[in-house]
Amino acid sequence: MCSGVKANSSSTFVYLHGVEMFPESTVKRGRRIISNHHSPGSSVQATGGVYIHVPFCHSKCFYCDFYSLAGREDVIELFIECLEREVRRVAAGSISWSVDTLYIGGGTPSLLPPAGVERLMHALDDVVGLGAVTEITLEANPGEAPAERLRDYRRLGVNRLSLGIQSFDPAVLDFLGRVHGPKDSQRTFAAARQAGFDNISVDLIFNVPGQSLEQWQADLERVLELQPEHISAYSLTVEAGTGLAEAVDAGEVIMPAEETDYRMFTATRELLTTGGYSAYEASNFARDGRVCRHNLHYWRIEPYLGLGPAAHGFDGSSRYWNVRDLDEYLRRDAARESPRSGSENLTVEQLANERLAFGLRLAEGVSVTNGLGFGSSGAFRRHFAAQLQRWCGKVELSGTQLRATPAGVLFLDSLAADFMLPADQQAVNR
Repeated sequence: MCSGVKANSSSTFVYLHGVEMFPESTVKRGRRIISNHHSPGSSVQATGGVYIHVPFCHSKCFYCDFYSLAGREDVIELFIECLEREVRRVAAGSISWSVDTLYIGGGTPSLLPPAGVERLMHALDDVVGLGAVTEITLEANPGEAPAERLRDYRRLGVNRLSLGIQSFDPAVLDFLGRVHGPKDSQRTFAAARQAGFDNISVDLIFNVPGQSLEQWQADLERVLELQPEHISAYSLTVEAGTGLAEAVDAGEVIMPAEETDYRMFTATRELLTTGGYSAYEASNFARDGRVCRHNLHYWRIEPYLGLGPAAHGFDGSSRYWNVRDLDEYLRRDAARESPRSGSENLTVEQLANERLAFGLRLAEGVSVTNGLGFGSSGAFRRHFAAQLQRWCGKVELSGTQLRATPAGVLFLDSLAADFMLPADQQAVNR
């Protein structure tokens, strides 16, 4: 019988710090463009996704560390041309899995004209095949996605909209540097419903300086009134290189205490689960099974193709990334050079560690069959057994499936760090 586990000073509460079948149709304005032919890898059972990064924004939020630029909308048309060529040059022959999700993120993808989205989807369908796609997500900001544009996106086959509402509180929105207000969020959500979107995700942020628990609970109650199919609720974290990091370093902003973060995280799970949402991932909630299938590819360490500046991709054994600079991305396209700026071949141990770190965040847990690739003996077996004992009550092993318990969800960062095989033991395990 295992002993209990107590949190120590190094333990941290976890939050993610910071992705329909369509009938055959012709390429015409305002019509779905996905054909019913199979992708080159459709004979392979493995499935994966495609991610497109759109770096344009009307304004740069000072907490955001995703690659994005304000005031560059003048090159959107050129960007679409370059992105289409990347699809045809780079994507061809690089996919060995069946594509079942497409995620257009950013930035603010809703700044793209529908005709541009149509071109990109047509190119992808030609090159990798989108006949098996069941989920196409496009991110949008409140107040920056006109009703007509939403209708056009829906007609093209986009069947999931992700709205960056972040908060319904004017003071919180002002601190975050968001340019929309609560009424913009309500209007854009209503317009999305009227456009035919029956799968809408809403992003919210808590742990904001000056935000009270009551304000956060009010945000949760407001989003429950909207009844989106999916809610992502993330704790605000300080990322290096952002305006928020500079303000914190200068003493101009003081982040909330960890106890406040914990109380907001706990309130999120309580209110949303009571409201009919399932916490299928630590910071993501879905009702009626409307999980984000694309992001599950990330969390399950499954393959995905990354396109656009700063996009990352993973083929099942190696990870690559594109140049994080729009002008350099455009220059390389003009010179017929690859946009990729680096890659990394992952070892068996690295892949297994990633499966543990992300898998423990999922309600389904992570399969530890054959030691997650480490093998069923040696250093991994000893390390794994020791961590099971140490974290008894915070994790459970059912057959070969390892999961965090409700009590363990509060310690996911520490759980993941402890269960991963340390680098100095990996060589011993081989």
